[in-house]
Amino acid sequence: MYNIFFDNRLLTVCDKLEQPLKDPSAVLYSPGSFPDLVDLPELFYSTPNINTLCVPSTNKESAFKQLCTKLNHINAGGGLVSNCRGEFLLIFRYGRWDLPKGTQEPGEDIRGAALREVEEECGIGELEINSHICDTYHTFKRDGLFNLKCTHWYRMQYKGESNHTTPQASEDIEQAIWVAPEELPSYLKNTYPSIQEVFNVGLL
Repeated sequence: MYNIFFDNRLLTVCDKLEQPLKDPSAVLYSPGSFPDLVDLPELFYSTPNINTLCVPSTNKESAFKQLCTKLNHINAGGGLVSNCRGEFLLIFRYGRWDLPKGTQEPGEDIRGAALREVEEECGIGELEINSHICDTYHTFKRDGLFNLKCTHWYRMQYKGESNHTTPQASEDIEQAIWVAPEELPSYLKNTYPSIQEVFNVGLL
């Protein structure tokens, strides 16, 4: 399944067994030709009354590539960071709880970008990547371009002893805090669907 997030709305490429039919507002869309898929993200963006649009396909990878044809692609890296006490690192920005992440720079390895962004946004070092979790996709418009950001998420371990963090104010980050696992649900009530997806996969 490929999920593309439009703020709190979802465009998903799936097969019939994966269709998120639990969502009573989900709409199934069966394209008739290649151009239909190419133009679908713009159409969905301009149709805010549809919360979830499902595109069933026997070749999900091909359908997803077609959906992304006209979008400006941006790569980013981020981390689901835990410490020796099993706490998780969250940031607070734009009124929601989030995970540290940021755009890959030219010539930069994506794993290196993920580590750098966590270090910069939270003011910590001594990080180690354990494994890849998943990739999430979300769209936004900026300077007349319709962008698709793919964020590569990694499990990270903080090897330091201090709990001190320094939120990156220049990136509008107000807080960077460690949260115990049992306290996560209250924080995740105020986050993005893509971040919930990272936790759902990352904590399996």
